[in-house]
Amino acid sequence: MQPALVISEYGRIIQDYVSHILQIEDREKRSKQAAALVLVMENLNPSVKEQADYKHKLWDHLHIIANFKLDVDSPYPVPSPEIQQMKPEPIPYPTQPIKFRFYGRNLQYMVAKAAEINDEGLKDDFVNLLASFMKNSSRSWNNEDLTNEMIANHLASMSQGKLIVSPESLEIKIDNSFKRKKNFKPNKNFSKYKKNNNYKNYR
Repeated sequence: MQPALVISEYGRIIQDYVSHILQIEDREKRSKQAAALVLVMENLNPSVKEQADYKHKLWDHLHIIANFKLDVDSPYPVPSPEIQQMKPEPIPYPTQPIKFRFYGRNLQYMVAKAAEINDEGLKDDFVNLLASFMKNSSRSWNNEDLTNEMIANHLASMSQGKLIVSPESLEIKIDNSFKRKKNFKPNKNFSKYKKNNNYKNYR
């Protein structure tokens, strides 16, 4: 019966190779093999590069997979076994209310970022991109054809008055891939949401 995977994200091949490295008697060769394996782990899990000090974490993972028995020349201190018992820090839940729930929180964040852009040309391009998304998304999911004036009002509201644009200046591109299929039926929950939350007041 095969042993359980210590860190399943790397798969059994990596775990088996760690076991092989543990059997190498020459410490220098063992260290070189461990360093090479860390590079393989990095390629198998490229998203780890988005984390701070990711190489340190990869070496920690290597020692964890080896059950802390790996004696090699590591560029980082060997972690203690207690690291496996540590609980991750809680992820704070966003508490900022969403102005328009049908756009989602991410769009609200992007609108806030757009308001902070100093380069006017870049700012205009970004605003037009957001406005196009708002127009096409609303046509697709809400069966609403927002006017430029409505979109400008929504941008101002989401940015707390920091992003004021002229409806006439908006260059909105219609994406036909957003077009709703003929047999598409509106989401019942959204229809209920519109009724209970006076959707028409958002315009």
